[in-house]
Amino acid sequence: MPPKLVSVSHTHGKNHFINFVYFLLQYGVFSRLGYVGTHCSSGNLICSVGNTAIFSVSISGEDNTDTPDNTKTCSSTNNYVDRSNLAVTLFDNTAYTLHIELSCVEQSGYGNTYSQDPSVFGRNCRNARYLGMWIDFNNDGTFDDNIERLIPNNWYRDDPRMTQNDISFTIPQIDGRYNVGGQHRMRIVLVQDERYRNPCQNTGYGEARDYTVQIVQKHEY
Repeated sequence: MPPKLVSVSHTHGKNHFINFVYFLLQYGVFSRLGYVGTHCSSGNLICSVGNTAIFSVSISGEDNTDTPDNTKTCSSTNNYVDRSNLAVTLFDNTAYTLHIELSCVEQSGYGNTYSQDPSVFGRNCRNARYLGMWIDFNNDGTFDDNIERLIPNNWYRDDPRMTQNDISFTIPQIDGRYNVGGQHRMRIVLVQDERYRNPCQNTGYGEARDYTVQIVQKHEY
């Protein structure tokens, strides 16, 4: 049987298709566009008067994206805030800064209720503050404490005057397996007991918040 002839134009188109498929696989578009399933619960962190609280969170990213979160919250049952509607674009293999301001919860003046009025949250707190941050880089629905933790495990503050903190972190290079491009869930946890500084199933006094990060490959010029 004579060999099958393939036109140059067909081969050229096939190569383009192969390159396109490779591009999709590299960035995880086929199977990892956005979050996979539901991430683990942050646990049952609680808040009351005198506890440390998150006053504001901000990460400045590319293309003028930011997470200007000034939400004030204090819940006695589940002190978790889903802010995944706030998204910031970050380059891989690049360092960024998390700006987070902490405060203390004060009585609102209305019985035993708490208020989200910023004036209710004081700026001095004598409790130790332990902070953690994770990004689900491979979008497997979990936060790997060994490779997806972005703030060192020894980070804490016990000086009540240090309410504003700038913490540097680095987005790893996209490799298509452990670190994929696209949207990812980011979780920030603040606790007063270092034993409960985990991405999931925490207890005790503290607060947890989730955000969205869009990771794209940085092109060198």
